[in-house]
Amino acid sequence: MYRRLIVLVFLSLFLFWQSFSVESIPAEENRRISVEIRGEIKNPGVYELRLGTTYEDLFAQAVLTDQADISSFSLNTLLYNSQLINVPEKNSRRLISINSASAEELILLPGIGETIAERIIQYRREKGSFLALEDIMNVKGIGYAKFFQIREYITL
Repeated sequence: MYRRLIVLVFLSLFLFWQSFSVESIPAEENRRISVEIRGEIKNPGVYELRLGTTYEDLFAQAVLTDQADISSFSLNTLLYNSQLINVPEKNSRRLISINSASAEELILLPGIGETIAERIIQYRREKGSFLALEDIMNVKGIGYAKFFQIREYITL
Protein backbone atom coordinates (compact mmCIF):
# COMPACT_ATOMS: atom_id res chain seq x y z
CA MET A 1 0.00 0.00 0.00
CA TYR A 2 2.83 2.40 0.85
CA ARG A 3 4.54 1.53 -2.41
CA ARG A 4 1.42 2.49 -4.36
CA LEU A 5 1.20 5.74 -2.44
CA ILE A 6 4.88 6.55 -3.10
CA VAL A 7 4.52 5.71 -6.81
CA LEU A 8 1.39 7.87 -7.00
CA VAL A 9 3.19 10.81 -5.31
CA PHE A 10 6.19 10.53 -7.65
CA LEU A 11 3.93 10.25 -10.66
CA SER A 12 2.00 13.36 -9.56
CA LEU A 13 5.22 15.27 -9.01
CA PHE A 14 6.54 14.21 -12.40
CA LEU A 15 3.35 15.34 -14.18
CA PHE A 16 3.38 18.63 -12.26
CA TRP A 17 7.04 19.20 -13.25
CA GLN A 18 6.23 18.43 -16.90
CA SER A 19 3.58 21.15 -16.91
CA PHE A 20 6.44 23.64 -16.44
CA SER A 21 8.55 22.21 -19.22
CA VAL A 22 11.35 24.03 -20.99
CA GLU A 23 8.99 24.87 -23.83
CA SER A 24 7.08 27.26 -21.56
CA ILE A 25 10.26 29.26 -20.83
CA PRO A 26 11.04 31.82 -23.55
CA ALA A 27 14.07 30.95 -25.61
CA GLU A 28 17.04 33.35 -25.48
CA GLU A 29 16.42 34.48 -29.06
CA ASN A 30 12.88 35.55 -28.08
CA ARG A 31 14.02 37.76 -25.21
CA ARG A 32 14.01 41.49 -25.94
CA ILE A 33 16.10 44.45 -24.86
CA SER A 34 15.41 48.17 -25.06
CA VAL A 35 18.18 50.50 -26.29
CA GLU A 36 18.13 54.27 -26.85
CA ILE A 37 20.27 55.80 -29.59
CA ARG A 38 20.87 59.48 -30.34
CA GLY A 39 23.39 61.72 -32.02
CA GLU A 40 24.44 61.49 -35.66
CA ILE A 41 21.72 59.12 -36.84
CA LYS A 42 18.65 59.62 -39.00
CA ASN A 43 16.21 57.69 -36.79
CA PRO A 44 16.97 58.47 -33.12
CA GLY A 45 14.87 56.93 -30.40
CA VAL A 46 14.27 53.79 -28.37
CA TYR A 47 14.61 50.47 -30.16
CA GLU A 48 13.18 47.15 -28.99
CA LEU A 49 15.71 44.55 -30.12
CA ARG A 50 16.28 40.84 -29.65
CA LEU A 51 18.87 39.74 -27.12
CA GLY A 52 22.15 39.28 -28.96
CA THR A 53 21.87 42.37 -31.17
CA THR A 54 25.18 44.13 -31.93
CA TYR A 55 26.10 47.78 -32.55
CA GLU A 56 26.35 46.96 -36.25
CA ASP A 57 22.74 45.68 -36.27
CA LEU A 58 21.48 48.77 -34.44
CA PHE A 59 23.39 51.19 -36.68
CA ALA A 60 21.83 49.53 -39.73
CA GLN A 61 18.34 50.10 -38.28
CA ALA A 62 18.95 53.62 -36.97
CA VAL A 63 20.67 54.72 -40.22
CA LEU A 64 23.87 56.66 -39.61
CA THR A 65 24.30 60.14 -41.07
CA ASP A 66 27.28 60.99 -43.27
CA GLN A 67 28.85 62.80 -40.31
CA ALA A 68 28.55 59.85 -37.87
CA ASP A 69 31.81 58.83 -36.21
CA ILE A 70 31.58 55.20 -35.13
CA SER A 71 35.32 54.70 -34.70
CA SER A 72 34.95 54.41 -30.92
CA PHE A 73 32.47 51.51 -31.21
CA SER A 74 33.33 47.85 -31.65
CA LEU A 75 30.66 46.82 -34.17
CA ASN A 76 30.44 43.21 -33.00
CA THR A 77 29.87 44.13 -29.32
CA LEU A 78 26.52 42.97 -27.93
CA LEU A 79 24.06 45.57 -26.70
CA TYR A 80 22.43 45.32 -23.27
CA ASN A 81 19.07 46.37 -21.87
CA SER A 82 18.50 50.06 -21.04
CA GLN A 83 21.69 51.11 -22.83
CA LEU A 84 22.04 54.71 -24.04
CA ILE A 85 24.20 55.17 -27.14
CA ASN A 86 25.35 58.53 -28.46
CA VAL A 87 26.92 58.57 -31.92
CA PRO A 88 29.28 61.56 -32.14
CA GLU A 89 29.92 63.70 -35.19
CA LYS A 90 33.08 63.20 -37.28
CA ASN A 91 35.74 65.82 -36.84
CA SER A 92 33.65 67.67 -34.32
CA ARG A 93 36.36 68.99 -32.11
CA ARG A 94 33.98 70.80 -29.84
CA LEU A 95 35.61 69.93 -26.57
CA ILE A 96 33.50 69.38 -23.48
CA SER A 97 34.75 70.95 -20.26
CA ILE A 98 34.79 68.36 -17.49
CA ASN A 99 34.83 71.26 -15.00
CA SER A 100 31.68 73.00 -16.18
CA ALA A 101 29.66 70.70 -18.47
CA SER A 102 26.12 69.73 -17.57
CA ALA A 103 25.02 66.10 -17.38
CA GLU A 104 23.43 66.48 -20.83
CA GLU A 105 26.75 67.63 -22.29
CA LEU A 106 28.77 64.92 -20.53
CA ILE A 107 26.47 62.23 -21.95
CA LEU A 108 27.62 63.30 -25.41
CA LEU A 109 31.05 61.84 -24.63
CA PRO A 110 31.55 58.32 -26.02
CA GLY A 111 30.96 55.70 -23.35
CA ILE A 112 29.55 58.16 -20.79
CA GLY A 113 25.98 57.53 -19.72
CA GLU A 114 23.70 59.26 -17.26
CA THR A 115 25.14 57.50 -14.20
CA ILE A 116 28.77 58.39 -14.88
CA ALA A 117 27.81 61.94 -15.91
CA GLU A 118 26.12 62.38 -12.53
CA ARG A 119 29.21 60.95 -10.79
CA ILE A 120 31.41 63.51 -12.56
CA ILE A 121 29.16 66.34 -11.40
CA GLN A 122 29.06 64.91 -7.86
CA TYR A 123 32.86 64.65 -7.84
CA ARG A 124 33.13 68.34 -8.83
CA ARG A 125 30.74 69.31 -6.02
CA GLU A 126 32.65 67.34 -3.41
CA LYS A 127 36.29 67.78 -4.54
CA GLY A 128 36.28 70.91 -6.70
CA SER A 129 37.53 71.37 -10.22
CA PHE A 130 39.66 68.85 -12.04
CA LEU A 131 43.25 70.10 -12.24
CA ALA A 132 44.35 67.73 -15.02
CA LEU A 133 42.43 65.69 -17.58
CA GLU A 134 43.75 62.50 -16.00
CA ASP A 135 42.01 63.43 -12.72
CA ILE A 136 38.73 62.29 -14.25
CA MET A 137 39.96 58.74 -13.63
CA ASN A 138 39.29 59.43 -9.92
CA VAL A 139 35.57 59.24 -10.74
CA LYS A 140 34.11 55.79 -10.08
CA GLY A 141 33.48 54.07 -13.40
CA ILE A 142 36.19 55.89 -15.35
CA GLY A 143 39.37 53.90 -15.65
CA TYR A 144 42.22 54.10 -18.10
CA ALA A 145 40.23 52.52 -20.96
CA LYS A 146 37.32 54.95 -20.58
CA PHE A 147 39.72 57.89 -20.22
CA PHE A 148 41.52 56.81 -23.40
CA GLN A 149 38.13 56.72 -25.15
CA ILE A 150 37.13 60.28 -24.11
CA ARG A 151 40.43 62.13 -23.74
CA GLU A 152 40.34 63.76 -27.18
CA TYR A 153 36.84 65.11 -26.52
CA ILE A 154 37.43 66.73 -23.13
CA THR A 155 39.10 69.85 -21.78
CA LEU A 156 39.39 71.54 -18.40
